[in-house]
Formats: sequence, structure tokens, C-alpha cells
Amino acid sequence: MTQTVHRNLTVLYLVSISLIGLILASILLFYTPTSQDFPWRRPIISSTYALICILGAIAVFFPKRCSRAIFLKKWETTPTPYKTPQLDEMRTTTFFGFKLTHGHHPNCEGFSGHEFQIGKKTYCAGCIGLLIGASISLVTVSAYFISQVQLDKVAIHLFGFGFITVLAGLLTPIFIAGRSTIRLATNTFLILGMSSILVGADTLLHNIQIDLYLIALDILWLTTRISLSQLNHERICAHCTQECVP
Repeated sequence: MTQTVHRNLTVLYLVSISLIGLILASILLFYTPTSQDFPWRRPIISSTYALICILGAIAVFFPKRCSRAIFLKKWETTPTPYKTPQLDEMRTTTFFGFKLTHGHHPNCEGFSGHEFQIGKKTYCAGCIGLLIGASISLVTVSAYFISQVQLDKVAIHLFGFGFITVLAGLLTPIFIAGRSTIRLATNTFLILGMSSILVGADTLLHNIQIDLYLIALDILWLTTRISLSQLNHERICAHCTQECVP
């Protein structure tokens, strides 16, 4: 079995498990009885989810390192962009001594829809979408758990919104190539959908096991989304006729 076939099967497996997990979450929502609440449920879930959002936001600015930490290094075949001083200045920003990377795709036509430019800086649309979604989710989910606000009347709508946006976030990279605006929007709403599912389910069930299951699903969905993006990068490079030298 070639590496390409193995990679395609692995991505197919991740997508399949992600969709099954999403469907199972919907089934559990209607067939799991409401649990007896206890004082430490909200702090445990809110702190766990907040930690994931913070780590995800940090990972946005170190895409190569985090890709190698999550996936096999040989899977990432997208060439490293040309490291001229001009391009490095466009793709990075130094913040308190740390060099943050916000543009990391090769400067060629095949990846033109993967980044956008503001002023003299280029930004990865997918990564910025994840950052926006994680930032909003961190605030909203933390506010929900800390304030103990009651959302019973809209809980099912929150779950439905999350179901649709997560489904779109997982399937869009497969069926729609998309411009940078589409990539930014689908990634943003993917993360917002994850938080909406968690809040909706928690409001209805008050079940820590279901909450932890959904948080685990969030990690799976994000991993699947990243693997789909990497596979798309490899296919772009495979069909490219230009010579690309790191």
C-alpha cells in the first residue's frame, strides 16, 4: 500500500468517525436522561474547554510545529515558503520577542485562495478563522458556565446551529475549494458550532460524561479539519507544474 493510498484512507477514516460522532451526539441528546447536577461540573467543563481554546489559539501562530506534533512529519508535503527577508516580514509578526507566523503557504497560484493580505502582511484564512472562532468561543462558553445563565428555551436551537455548522465545516473542504473568505468563514463557524453543541447539550442534560464526550469530539473534528486541509495542500502541489524550492 502506497503512502498516498494510506493517507487517503486515514483521512477518510477520520471523516467517517467524525460524522458518526456528530450523529451519535444528536442521538444522545434525545435519549440521555438529565443527570443530577453537582457543584464541580461547570468549573471542570469550562476550564477544560477554555484550555483547549487557548491552546488552539496559540497553535494558530505556530502551524508547522503543531502539524508535526499532531501528524506524522512525512505527511506534511507542502513546501516551506521561500524564506526571503521580504516574504518573512509579510508572513510573520514579532510580539514580545516571539515570532508569530500568520502566513505559511507557498506564494503561488495554487494557494492564492488560502491567504489574504491586509496592508503589507499576509494571513492564512483557515488559521485566522480558527483563531476568531476560538476567541469568541472562549468568551461565550466561559460566560455561560460562570454566570449559570439558563438557556433552556434556545438550547435545542443552539445544538441545531452547531450541528449544521460543524457538518459544513467538515464537508466544505471535500466538495468546495473556496476562496479565502469561504475558508475563513467555515473555520470560524466550525469552532462556534462546537461551542454551540456543548452549550446546548449541557443546558438540556447537565451531564458531565456527555460534556466530556463532546469536548473529545471537538478535538477529533479539529484534527479531521486540519488533516483535510493538509491533504488538499498535497493535492495542489501534486498537480503543480512549477518548480518550488524551499
